[in-house]
Amino acid sequence: DLYGIELSVELGVTTALAIAASITIIYGSLRAIAQQELKPRLAFSTISQVSYVVLGVSLFGPFGTIGALAHLLHQGLMKVTLFFCAGNYAEELGIHRIDEMDGAGKRMPLTSLAFTVGALGMIGLPPIAGFITKWYLGIGAIQAEMYWVVAVLVASSTLNAIYFLPILHRLWFRQGPDHGVGAWPNEQRLGRLETHGWLLWPAVFTALASLGAGLLAGLPFSPLDWATRVAVGEYLP
Repeated sequence: DLYGIELSVELGVTTALAIAASITIIYGSLRAIAQQELKPRLAFSTISQVSYVVLGVSLFGPFGTIGALAHLLHQGLMKVTLFFCAGNYAEELGIHRIDEMDGAGKRMPLTSLAFTVGALGMIGLPPIAGFITKWYLGIGAIQAEMYWVVAVLVASSTLNAIYFLPILHRLWFRQGPDHGVGAWPNEQRLGRLETHGWLLWPAVFTALASLGAGLLAGLPFSPLDWATRVAVGEYLP
């Protein structure tokens, strides 16, 4: 909004922006893989994910711009879900490290379902919002004849899977600690539900919003519809 996409093209910096964004996408994912604590892993994932916005704008086309703008909201919904859930694990069970999450899905099922939706959306699995973003960015890259960007998107999704799927495996398929033998790091009872409602329901809401943004992407007032209207205004004044 400040400089405009056309100025970036006139200055000849779009290719440099695309390269810088692609490097940052891969770098953030690699750093995320190296993290053993949950919140730092999510933080480096965010560095990677917000670079999709710059990447989409650098493609200089309606589809790339739609993907970039939609990702502003899609990434926000999915990532805030993951951070909400990370906070719930920390407050209820004292979990901060990924290797402490074994079996937490059975102890906190709604929180873990919300985390699963956010994680799969980050990977780009349909029908969650993240798939819509990557689909439009891929089309935008082909439209701009920047085919190497498609390879970056595939590599990024693969790296996303590498650092998110092991967490989901720990949540749902590993045995949790036995109380009295190897209990959770600092388990508390914050409510009648799996945790206090003020912690639980926001995570559930944003997870449903992430899913709804993908399932209802074609409807008016969806993030994709908003992004499309802005992009059309940009390219068809």
